[in-house]
Amino acid sequence: MKEVDLQFRGDLAEIVLNRPHRKNALRGEDWAALGAAAARVTDSGARALLIRGAGGAFCSGFDISEIEPDKADAFAIIDGLVNPALRALRNVPVPVIAAVQGACVGGGFGIAATCDIVLGGSSARFGSPYGNIGIMSDAGLHLFLRETLGYQRAAYLILTGRLLSADKALSLGLCAEVLPDDELDARAEELATSLAAGPTVALRLSKRILREERDADAALEREAVYQNQVFASEDAAEGIAAFLQGRKPRFTGR
Repeated sequence: MKEVDLQFRGDLAEIVLNRPHRKNALRGEDWAALGAAAARVTDSGARALLIRGAGGAFCSGFDISEIEPDKADAFAIIDGLVNPALRALRNVPVPVIAAVQGACVGGGFGIAATCDIVLGGSSARFGSPYGNIGIMSDAGLHLFLRETLGYQRAAYLILTGRLLSADKALSLGLCAEVLPDDELDARAEELATSLAAGPTVALRLSKRILREERDADAALEREAVYQNQVFASEDAAEGIAAFLQGRKPRFTGR
């Protein structure tokens, strides 16, 4: 298995971060591979993406052992490797689910933040402890945490580097469900498979509004425009027919 391993199983794509000896910390080439994998998912016919880490951790960010501070070009690393990968993940148009256990910190937290639904195992720990090694947060966490938690809580997490338990992350809205670690993969697979079998046109357009729209009136207008597109889809016809006939719909993603 590659360090960033992409597999397609029917309509579901899966990315596994596979450097368990480093808690799935990613080197520069791994960030580039992650961006390329996300771009492949976007260009494929996949209808959902599942991201998880190998070996009991999600991702502990950039592999600091690869960096010599007095020689490293931080801008080139972040803007040339990390940010393109995060943008590629954010640009995946279909639902993206993260299955998180163990470390989800630094850039790993940034990866989870690009996902639409985060499921946490009981061992999951979320945080931005960059200050512990004398540097500042990145990977989009300033904006994500401020928008999700508000200024006070975002500032507290970023400035103190505090780690959050899975249950605390759930209470703050940083993940959608918390499960025992030994149930996490099965639940994530179940959810991702269900979304991959869903009405993809509707799900993609809902995701676009959730991601892009901040103005209430503009959101209402966009909902009307997109709903018109959804009503013209094969899945809408199938879903309505199935409802009227009292049967389970069979969506094709068209």
